[in-house]
Amino acid sequence: MDGRQGSGGPSDLERELREAEEAQAEAEAAAQRAATARAEADEARRRAREEQETQRRVWAQGIVDSYDADLGAAESAIRDASEHFAEAAATDLPAAVAAYLAWVEASHRHYALQARVASVAPVLDLEATPGERLSPPPFSQALDAALDRRGAAISARILDETAAQLAAQLDAGGGAGASAGSDAVPTRIPISR
Repeated sequence: MDGRQGSGGPSDLERELREAEEAQAEAEAAAQRAATARAEADEARRRAREEQETQRRVWAQGIVDSYDADLGAAESAIRDASEHFAEAAATDLPAAVAAYLAWVEASHRHYALQARVASVAPVLDLEATPGERLSPPPFSQALDAALDRRGAAISARILDETAAQLAAQLDAGGGAGASAGSDAVPTRIPISR
């Protein structure tokens, strides 16, 4: 019996050593597979970040490229809203209020456009100047100015009509009543506005 135990002992030990080597080889292979999977995942994340950065740059470039046209359209919208307000102020006060609010909105959109470009400029390694606010004056001042412009236009129209009537009458009368030293008929009536 002692002989069988002695011959069985090294066989069990060899088997255990072989199983340990196989387990170690499997663990090393699993570690290698895990390292490969980690490397592949890192590479996929890197490519995804690069793709995201490329898409971000393309988006930012589109905003920068369209800036001049967008800014021109925004400035035009402000002018249009201001003119619409000026027209409505003299004829339809409720419409003037709506036109004034449209003017305010156009001004804020103009500023937001500039802020958007300033926000994306660093993505493209560009610098942007701070936005310029083109807010309309307070409503009462805008209304006063619009009514003053309308009044001045009415005054100019009436003075021009009167000057034309006088010129036509003076020309038709052959210069009767004109002073001897005066050869020309004034085209504008010298009335202070």
